[in-house]
Amino acid sequence: MTDDLRSETILLRRLTLDDAVHFERLLGHDSASVQMMATMPDPCTEEAARGWIEMRTNGGSQIFAITRISDGEFLGGIGFGGAPEAFVLGYWLGRPYWGCGYVTEAVQMIVGYARSLGGEKLHAETWPTNPASARVLEKAGFRNLGTSVVDIPQRGGLRESCQYELVLR
Repeated sequence: MTDDLRSETILLRRLTLDDAVHFERLLGHDSASVQMMATMPDPCTEEAARGWIEMRTNGGSQIFAITRISDGEFLGGIGFGGAPEAFVLGYWLGRPYWGCGYVTEAVQMIVGYARSLGGEKLHAETWPTNPASARVLEKAGFRNLGTSVVDIPQRGGLRESCQYELVLR
């Protein structure tokens, strides 16, 4: 399998440090969107995004840029890391592209990719205040496991989180 994943609509290509400029463009003035993510720096400057990207691309995670095939537009990011017994999925999409089906398609592509790597499960979580992300996961076949309290220092400490799981085998 190549490094790129392609559908008719989107291309998932490996995220690079050069993509930090897109993070700043889409998230730099959108703190509300950044707050929906557990670890994205806020404010999301190009420099902070470079650090975030570098940490994830050097650690063995499978991290991709979501781009639109028709014009090459950078839309967001998606990826997973951890052990194949329970990969952990994360994704984001710039606000101008919400509601267009891009992230649903990207999640479905990543599910197939994780399965091809021998993954047993994918785990994901959303905040209770993000029902759109919950719908994306449910459309991709994830099962809602309920809520738990997680410690997210970047978001003020203890927060309620909705837990999701998809068995890949």
